[in-house]
Amino acid sequence: MDVRCPNCGGPLRRFRKLTRDEEAHVRRILEVADPGAYHRCTRTGCRRFQRWSNWREGGDFPEALAAG
Repeated sequence: MDVRCPNCGGPLRRFRKLTRDEEAHVRRILEVADPGAYHRCTRTGCRRFQRWSNWREGGDFPEALAAG
């Protein structure tokens, strides 16, 4: 899915579903029951994750989880 990424700016970016480790991180830092409602940017070096239905709701993964 291509959506706006506030970290990357510019054109729409490709996002993908979260991995299990990423879901655990989102669940822990946002304290949400359904981390499956979030996806992440796939641009190399981007750490952005955001809600499927609202690009303004999200955050960044730590450097260790940067997209490669």
